[in-house]
Amino acid sequence: MASHLEIQLGIDKRWEIDSEPYRQFHQEASLLTYRTALDDLERLVVMRLFELSKLSLSGTGYKLRQQISKALQRRSQVIWNALSRFNLQAAALVPPHPQLTWKDIVEYSFLGEFDLLHQSCSDICTLDWTKPAHREATVKYFKLQCAREEIQRLNIEIRRLHTAIHDEELTVNATINSLLISNKPVGLELQHQWRSRTAINAAHLFTLDRIMSQAGFSGKRGLGTRLNGTSSHGMSPALHYLQLTYL
Repeated sequence: MASHLEIQLGIDKRWEIDSEPYRQFHQEASLLTYRTALDDLERLVVMRLFELSKLSLSGTGYKLRQQISKALQRRSQVIWNALSRFNLQAAALVPPHPQLTWKDIVEYSFLGEFDLLHQSCSDICTLDWTKPAHREATVKYFKLQCAREEIQRLNIEIRRLHTAIHDEELTVNATINSLLISNKPVGLELQHQWRSRTAINAAHLFTLDRIMSQAGFSGKRGLGTRLNGTSSHGMSPALHYLQLTYL
């Protein structure tokens, strides 16, 4: 039967273990087995992630939580077995592919993290962006860029807050002194309410002074200039503060 098929297919020479076609087929077969083990492992881990997310939902009942916990315990052993098969197939490839540990599996928190391990025709695992060190460096780079933008914004907000506290203190104190003469009950009440606000402002000023005294502070020190001396609806800051207090 084998000879008859060889004649029909026009096979003149059989594959040998050391022949190039045999080695190529063996490598493709090993890669297929590796992909199958990887797909099985990914399926189990994705199921585990969905169950963990369901377990943490507020609307999940007690009985369902107990069932999910028991399912997670059973699946842990299944994941262990799948992980062993994956590492065995990864070591059999030429060259050997990176293996996974149980710690790596537990730390996976996103469904797409396993996609980086998939082998395609172009072998994406050889690309720079698939290497964990390169991805971590990229994340830190963008965090630094965002931090620089945040520093520029904070340099503006720090001076704004410092100026607002200073102007508010001058305006409210002047309003209190005026009310103590023209309307003493309102002046005394505003003075009483202003004490708690003064304590809060003192804590803010202490923090702002510590920030501006740092050697690496890149903003402008000192007070700014308020463009408009009134708050909302044309009301003075003191009266606006008193209105907010009683709302």
